[in-house]
Amino acid sequence: FGKRVLVTRSRQQASALSELLSLEGAEPIELPTIEIRPLDDTLEMDDAVRDISRYRWVVFTSANAVEAVFARLTAMGLDARALHASRVVAIGSATSASLRDRGIAADLVPEKSVSESVSIALGDRIETGETVLLPHADIARDALREGLAQAGAQVHDVIAYKSVMPEDSRVRIAALLEEGVGVATFTSSSTASNLAKLLGGDVGRLGNTRIACI
Repeated sequence: FGKRVLVTRSRQQASALSELLSLEGAEPIELPTIEIRPLDDTLEMDDAVRDISRYRWVVFTSANAVEAVFARLTAMGLDARALHASRVVAIGSATSASLRDRGIAADLVPEKSVSESVSIALGDRIETGETVLLPHADIARDALREGLAQAGAQVHDVIAYKSVMPEDSRVRIAALLEEGVGVATFTSSSTASNLAKLLGGDVGRLGNTRIACI
């Protein structure tokens, strides 16, 4: 009760975790270390989404990817029916829930929410030459694309959204740590690496803070 817990998720997603922490009696301290932004140029994204049913598989790596794809579908006057001929993969329960909210039940939700597990799970089902659309953040690793390609897929990976570091958090971080934080939470590798950047690499300043991560 009363423990100060640092929430590093983006502003759009922090409230869900903060609410759960509050219900348990904690004091959530929101300091977004990532900010999700739409693309400045959606040409390549639109080309991929316009006829998305031509892909045998569509792999959503996050709820943000779901949001980005459906934003472009909506912009083109399309909806969930555009995916009628595709099989859908969701990485993580939040991604799966985001798809369900839009009327899509994922055909595959790998047990572990990491690229390597997805490559193995999908690799067992995919046939050589099948097409896969992989919408992702601009900072995503290549592991999933490479794993699917090794499984024989023709992978079209496309940047769906940008993930940047909010500059105003750099100003707030010193004051927050001065007041003390009991636990720092990280929901992705980018939230962790960006906090380290905000600290100028001096992660020793978290020496008295417990770390909780997905």
